Amino acid sequence: MDSVRKLEAAKFEAQKKMYEFVRSQRVAPQMINAVIKVEKLKADDHFFNETGIEEEDVEPSIKRLGLEEDEEFKAIIEEFKKQSDEFLASKKDETAAMMQKARAAQYAMEMKRKAQLDAQANANAAGEENKEESKGAAAE
Repeated sequence: MDSVRKLEAAKFEAQKKMYEFVRSQRVAPQMINAVIKVEKLKADDHFFNETGIEEEDVEPSIKRLGLEEDEEFKAIIEEFKKQSDEFLASKKDETAAMMQKARAAQYAMEMKRKAQLDAQANANAAGEENKEESKGAAAE
């Protein structure tokens, strides 16, 4: 059961770490999966060094020993599920505010780009009018 507790604690810490990592946007989005894989390998190594058990061996052992129905096992799983749910709920408003800020920034960039394109189109149209006027004056 100690291994289950350590494993669930490691999963919860990884969840918090990855949330902060993604939130900080320190790497390109396409690199996040690679970082997650590296972090999982590091966590698996840490778990093995601490327990002498491979992470992949825990779940089959739980099933083999019938611990899924054990009250202590269920309590451990429920404890970390509750912690995870509370963590995500605490970040919900923060995430919504970040998304709103990102949408506002994107909208501002789109409006700026539209204004630039409109200004360029107006300048091009004015240039064409000047050419037409010049041709008309030269023909007279």
